[in-house]
Amino acid sequence: MPYVEKHDRAKLEAYITDLAEDMAKRLASSKAANREAELGAMYKAALLETADAIIARESGKDTMPRTPAQRMGTNLWEVAKRKGGSIKVDWLGNLNYCVTRLIQMVPHAMAERHGWKAEFNSTIYLVTSGALEQSALEVRTRYVPPNIEWVLDGLVGVLFDIEDEYKRRVDTAYQAVRVSEVGDVYDAPFRTKVVATKGAGGSDGFQEIMMDYSSPQGKKAPAKSPRP
Repeated sequence: MPYVEKHDRAKLEAYITDLAEDMAKRLASSKAANREAELGAMYKAALLETADAIIARESGKDTMPRTPAQRMGTNLWEVAKRKGGSIKVDWLGNLNYCVTRLIQMVPHAMAERHGWKAEFNSTIYLVTSGALEQSALEVRTRYVPPNIEWVLDGLVGVLFDIEDEYKRRVDTAYQAVRVSEVGDVYDAPFRTKVVATKGAGGSDGFQEIMMDYSSPQGKKAPAKSPRP
């Protein structure tokens, strides 16, 4: 979770929105047969442009940003600089916030205004996760002066952290709902079981319980159940 303060979020939101809207418009006008799959390539291009803008600033290059992704990268760094204190920590958090918002805003725009049936499914998750991971690996090959090699470590760390949290916060919930609807695919002796639960506010939800189906107690429950 990127712990960016509210006033800094407000400064960043316009740049995130500009990039998300630009990507959604280009995706909507694409002639590709599978626009969900094309989303991954667009994310990767935007993430690399954002990373390169940050690297340029940390290398002392005051280049003019020309694309929405470059503007987002430049300004998330500038917001950290103007704030003072530890710029390293601040722009890393700003990057986490911006990309976390971006990967939710683009599919939301596609579902709300451009005809997608859903703003999250397995394909969207996989191409998004893949773009984050591939971008991290490619960023690590960038050249930077020896005194700022930490910049590459920070960029890679943020991108992998976003991927991990995206899986934990979003995909895990999606998988639990799907298991409750169509049944489980796992029948290993040790596995989690998805069970319905009530939240503090009375809302329905799901949680996972760690189960040992190889034990005498576990064997009392059917090992292969259509609905866990």
